[in-house]
Amino acid sequence: MKMSLLILFMLIFHAEMSFAQFSLEKFWSIKLGGSISSVKELFSNEKLEENEAGNDNLYSFLSYLRQGSIKVSFLVTKEDRLRMKSISNVKIDEESAQKLFDHLKEILLKKFGSKYEKKDAGGKNILVWQIGKDGKISLSHNGDRTIMVYLEAIGIPF
Repeated sequence: MKMSLLILFMLIFHAEMSFAQFSLEKFWSIKLGGSISSVKELFSNEKLEENEAGNDNLYSFLSYLRQGSIKVSFLVTKEDRLRMKSISNVKIDEESAQKLFDHLKEILLKKFGSKYEKKDAGGKNILVWQIGKDGKISLSHNGDRTIMVYLEAIGIPF
């Protein structure tokens, strides 16, 4: 009986570890302006879903980050130019959204520092970091939704 419990524990632990495979380092390494092939190469084990988003294509997959399930998305123009990448919560509830917001804020503060602009748009908490001269990262939280968006900031007002 003890051996069965030990084996069960090991299987559950291993399965949980395999869900924790999402790599923020891989996410950060994908350069805006690149192509979808760089995303597909880095995340070759993920099943990318493709959807049209206006004149662009949105590629996404589900994964797992310390604070829960996430959706990772990449917006690519018809000319195959990566314009945006994002991470959002999959489970739509206030607790999951708040946990992801807190976790991503901690990560962004460590990676990009505490120099960010804070906005409140009708109850929506938005933090914006300027990245270089042409990029912005916004982290927003509104009730049951959290999303971090890294996009080319050329001509896009916040």
